[in-house]
Amino acid sequence: MDNTEVTAASGNSAKSGVIVWTPAMTNMMLGFLADLVAKGKRTSSGFREAHHRQCAAVLNEQFKLAVTGEQVRNHLKKWRKIWGRVVILKNLSGALWDENTCTIRLAEEHCAGHCMARKADAPFLNTPIEHYHAMATIFGTTAASGMNARSGNDLLSIDVEDEENGEVNTSPNVAESSHPKGPPKKKAKVVKVLQDPLVTTLNYGFKLVADALVNYGD
Repeated sequence: MDNTEVTAASGNSAKSGVIVWTPAMTNMMLGFLADLVAKGKRTSSGFREAHHRQCAAVLNEQFKLAVTGEQVRNHLKKWRKIWGRVVILKNLSGALWDENTCTIRLAEEHCAGHCMARKADAPFLNTPIEHYHAMATIFGTTAASGMNARSGNDLLSIDVEDEENGEVNTSPNVAESSHPKGPPKKKAKVVKVLQDPLVTTLNYGFKLVADALVNYGD
């Protein structure tokens, strides 16, 4: 990653190892990548490095900066985590989804109790979720067909590193969950055995015969 801090105010740069993303920069990045998805240019495994470089070039031209493709990729990962949190909260017990405002609505008492335990979720409850449609296009669209199809709530892998490499986002609704997930638990497989009707009839007949022989013997 290019160790350059990008300042949107003046366009100047200084060696600091941090890149500051403004809402305008994030909006353009997500819009550009969502457009690639709409045009069918994204692969089933995610965006190519060339896509990240193209996006960086657009940002640099618009904001007169020096963003790299790797910085775009790392910033995209931040929004993938946000989308993952949004998907979980949409399925929260008692939550209602407002399609018109892209808001996850939760009763105030329920919301207060939830946010007390999970403060990182507060920016996503009872307030419009910024960039929702762009995130839904990038991370939630179907990436394949048949057995490999992904539903709208699945997370699309974008092939990024696990660390943010010192990245800072100034957009207000970018809180990340601080609750790591463990490996998924394996569910016990339940197998239902359907008995042949003929076998059931024969078994019943044999039982009747056996009961008759017992009675006869007595």
